[in-house]
Amino acid sequence: MMKRRIDGRRLAQNIGEQVFLLGTIRNKSSSGQNLELVTTDGVQINVTLPKPIDGNAEGYIEVTGTLQSKCTMKCSNYIVFPPSITEDFDVEQYNEMMDILYILGPKKWRISEDDTGF
Repeated sequence: MMKRRIDGRRLAQNIGEQVFLLGTIRNKSSSGQNLELVTTDGVQINVTLPKPIDGNAEGYIEVTGTLQSKCTMKCSNYIVFPPSITEDFDVEQYNEMMDILYILGPKKWRISEDDTGF
């Protein structure tokens, strides 16, 4: 199944789909299994993680999983980026890239006729 990289504006269009989503950690549950993520374009989503997240984790996180609704995701994998890597991250450029990817669509990334694209 193809996974799409999306932002908060495209959550409702991808319910039931597997996606990549980048954002920042806002709140974590005491068990570490759930967190509130704020996407790079400012949309809040509740994420259920496959394993507890470190209690000290903060900053940017990329989650991969299935959207259950426009505000909930069941995560299958995640990566927490250390602040040293993301301190110069340009959110505006990332959001512009997301707009371009959306406009072009997945078929623009096909290498051959048999390729389903990104």
